[in-house]
Amino acid sequence: MKPASLAILLDEMINETKKGHLDWRLEIQSTDELDDSVKQHMTEDDTEWIVDECFISFNCKYRGKDYLMITYEHIRRHKEQTRSDNLIFMPPLNVRYFDVGILSPYIIDADAVLLDRFHQLWMLLMEMRKKQDGHVSVKVFDPFE
Repeated sequence: MKPASLAILLDEMINETKKGHLDWRLEIQSTDELDDSVKQHMTEDDTEWIVDECFISFNCKYRGKDYLMITYEHIRRHKEQTRSDNLIFMPPLNVRYFDVGILSPYIIDADAVLLDRFHQLWMLLMEMRKKQDGHVSVKVFDPFE
């Protein structure tokens, strides 16, 4: 799917979600809450960076079709500096792995607009989750399992 088409689809899904018409299943795996001592470290240009990774799987049924979209964020920190890379994948429903290598054949060329739509969807779903309205389920996976 092209990024512009997916951005339009996400706009529609966001609107239908706001109306309470879609149920979402989120699966998350992140190193964000772990101690820096157990996180991956990398050296780039003689600088040591601490690496965080975050996968979020968005799954819903929209207009009779199941959708699975997985976002990946690779965040590098050094003191006050932060660098981030983002990837988006649309794998078949049976490919639910949080592994960039396995997901790579299903990559979507993410642009700023598409990344913004995913951020909007994430914020909406987290707000709905706080309200416990029943339209959002969340499962968190340990990154070391």
